[in-house]
Amino acid sequence: GPRPALETSHAKRSIALSSTACCARGMAAAAFYFWLLAFLVGAGLVFCCVVHIITYSDLESDYLNPLDATERLNRFLIPEYVAHTALTILFLLSLNFVPLIANGALSAWHVKCYLEKQHLVDATRIYPMLAERKKQCLVKLGFYTIMFFYYMYRMIYALVWGRIGAANGGSSGSSRFAGR
Repeated sequence: GPRPALETSHAKRSIALSSTACCARGMAAAAFYFWLLAFLVGAGLVFCCVVHIITYSDLESDYLNPLDATERLNRFLIPEYVAHTALTILFLLSLNFVPLIANGALSAWHVKCYLEKQHLVDATRIYPMLAERKKQCLVKLGFYTIMFFYYMYRMIYALVWGRIGAANGGSSGSSRFAGR
């Protein structure tokens, strides 16, 4: 009599714990992949800024003519704006407020430049605005680099706490998704 009921109760509790651990592993994996995506997009944004800075430096040193420079610069501008705005929207949807606020300001500036048609570089007016554009690129590179390391930190944090939570049967880290 009582022994099978006890075993049944123990089996139900074991199933519930394994279900919780499975859910915790799923949430930890989702958090890891979320921050991995942010990390990879951040790396792409850093790359775009480095290409811009090299192009501006080459133009300044007369290694490139203005037509080639504007073609190279404009090729990376729209993808940079789209990637950065998509990343900001992703932070909004996942309720990650720290990176949302940080990225939101730059995304708003990108949208402003795009709407005022100031985002593309014109070959006929590149030299008067060269110093200003290079300075903007350096500031954006600094911002993207800081955010890149923030995304890397959060990715590693999600990976480590996901493994610890899974090792403890889901008790630690199970309520941690992408936000903190």
